[in-house]
Formats: sequence, structure tokens, C-alpha cells
Amino acid sequence: MIGILLYIDPASTSALLYIIIAIAATLGFALRGFFYKVKNLILGKGFVSSNDFEDIDIIFYSEGKQYWHVFSPIIKALEKKNIECVYLSSDKDDPGLTYKSEFLKTKYIGNLTMTSVYLNKIKAKFVGMTTPQLDVMMLRRSKNVKHYAHIVHAPIDVFTYRKFAFDYFDSVFCSGPHQIKGIRKLEEKRGTDKKLLLESGLMFYDVMLEDIKKLPQIEKKRPVVLIAPTWKDYSIINRFGLDFFENLLKDDSYDIILRPHPQTYVSYPKLIAEIEEKYKDEKRITIDRNPLGTESMLRADLMISDLSGVFWDFIFLYSKPVLLLKTDFESIEGFEGSELDYEMWEMQERSKAGQIFDENDIKNISVIVKNLLDNPPTMQLEELKKQSVYNLGSAGEVAANQILDIVSEIDDE
Repeated sequence: MIGILLYIDPASTSALLYIIIAIAATLGFALRGFFYKVKNLILGKGFVSSNDFEDIDIIFYSEGKQYWHVFSPIIKALEKKNIECVYLSSDKDDPGLTYKSEFLKTKYIGNLTMTSVYLNKIKAKFVGMTTPQLDVMMLRRSKNVKHYAHIVHAPIDVFTYRKFAFDYFDSVFCSGPHQIKGIRKLEEKRGTDKKLLLESGLMFYDVMLEDIKKLPQIEKKRPVVLIAPTWKDYSIINRFGLDFFENLLKDDSYDIILRPHPQTYVSYPKLIAEIEEKYKDEKRITIDRNPLGTESMLRADLMISDLSGVFWDFIFLYSKPVLLLKTDFESIEGFEGSELDYEMWEMQERSKAGQIFDENDIKNISVIVKNLLDNPPTMQLEELKKQSVYNLGSAGEVAANQILDIVSEIDDE
């Protein structure tokens, strides 16, 4: 009997897995979309029209109200140029739906499942969204859309995005050079087509910088520590829960603001409810659920965070120090960084932003915080800001022009 040994190299294995996942996702969501179309017909609702806005070239899709500040600077810049566009949202409470302009049409398109059906039938030259994993998860490309763009809404590296976050977009509006580097590396590794990677910037920084100018100086009796974790598995509150706050409260010389990531309430409702219930009567702790964290960041003297992009907002916009949880990203599977063979940008640059702590420091976290408040670290922020963020304060205008260039090229085809 002759045995045959087959060997598949790691690169081929990765490519094969990539294909299997993509095919499985496509079949699954195609069947789900078909089910809802049939359901709509049975209920007498009919198919969603693909001609709602067929005369408008530019469409933006938002998952919810927390992203309005990403889109609004672009929309307002287009408005100044008398360019019409459409804003679609899956959140009936999205403030963008009530924005009044003769150049903007808005529509609430239902929950995420119904959204996938609607977006699969739209017609436009350009569609921009903050939602990653186009054609991998819920949202599918419409055959009547010429160009899909992902609009980055955080200054972070691409490492912490889920697998295949950008693969099926035609362009990515990047906030900094580290994102362009990561996406190009992934394209090279996977053999996918090169996308148009644009030096756009962070649109919500436009909004925050204007808000900061309007805020009055805040008088306070004691220092304030802002806790701003990401929502993912490796976040401070997911890893340490109530123990983190109990240890932080050991020193009563400062007040605390907890600003959870909005996705925490969706992905970990039980955990965040437990924390809020535990400290509802603790006068030293307040919870910030505002759409923008400008006021909390203005009040704070120090931020404690992990791999959340918000700590870059804190140092870039307010020039204040951060205390960052050390996170071993190499152990996290299912993210883009698992295929990148260099150190992520946050890890390379975080020493310039403040101080690092790990799980062994949790019991003494109040001591570390007190020392940082009494002796703020010297930071190298201005140069880091210039190197890391495109078009600070004018990203909306830049992105609007980039969109018009894309539409113009489509017209010339």
C-alpha cells in the first residue's frame, strides 16, 4: 500500500481559509437576504425600491448616531459646493436624519438585517461607510454601485480590525500613513487588487476641535481621571471588571469618569449594567454616554485606556498624558494584525504618549495614577501628531474633494 502525503504551505492554507470563509459568508447572507425579501412580499411590503435616490451620485450609510460626526463634516463641505448627497442610517435616533439642507436627503432604512436588503439594491456612483467587512459580513455590494469607500473613523492601526475588513472596498479614506502601510501589506499577502488609499484624515476631529473652542473653562476642586476602554475582549473592563474600579477607588484624592465605548452596550450589556449598578451611588464616579467625549476629555487630567483609539484623541486634541494597559496583540486571533509581521503602530508610538501598566499593576493602580497626576510625564506629542494624522481640522473638506474626484473619474469612464 502506497501512502500519499500532501503538504500545503502556510501561505496556501491562509489563502484557502480566506476563500472558504468568503464563500460561506456569501451563501449565508445571500440566503438571509432572500428570506427577508420573501417575507416582505408575503406581508405586502414589496421589494425595497432601488430608485429612491437614483438621481443622486453620492450616498453615505451609517450604522448609527455615533457616526454622524464622521459624516457630517463631509456632508457640510459638499453642501457648500451645492452638491447633493444622501444619508442613510440604521438608527432612527441618528441626528443626521433630522439635519436640514436642500442638498441632503435622508432615510431611516431599518435594522441591520433590513439594511442589508436595502443597500443591496441601491444605485449610486459612490457609497461611503464606516462599516468594515463589505461583502464578508452583512453588507453586500450592489451591482448598481460603481465605487465603495470605507471611511476610517479612528487614528488606530489596521491591526485591530476584524479579518478582511477592507478587502472588497474600492477605496479607503485613511487617517494616517500607518493605515496605508498595513492595508498595502495585506493586499500583497493576499494577492488582492490594490485599492485607492487616500490621505484624508479624521473627520470627527473637525467637529471636536470646533466643540473644544466653544467649551468654557471648567473649574474643578480635584483632579479627574477618565477611563475610556475599547469594547473588545482585551479591554480593561472585560479583563478586570469591578476589580479595576475597586482598586482605583482606594485613593480618594481624584474623581473618576467612565466613558464606555458605545459598542460595549451592544456586545457586553450585562457587564456594563453590572458596573453601572454597582457605582450608581458612588459620588466619585460618573458615567459619560454623550456622542462626543469633548467635555469629559476637557475635564480630565489623565486618561486610562487600552487599545482604544480614543487615547489618541486625548493626546492629539488635548495634549494630556495617558496610562495604557499593556495588550499582547499577538495572542488575539481573528484580527487583521494576525497576518502582519511587524509591530503595530500603537505599540511603536505609545511610549511617547504616556506610561504603560499590566495586569500585575492592577492592585496598585491607584498609586500609579496618583504619581502620574503629581508628576505628569514629558511627552513628544507635536511631532507625533504631525506624523500620524492627515489634514487635522480640515479632513471633511479634503474628503469631500476626494469624493468629487472619484465621481468625476467615473463620469469620464
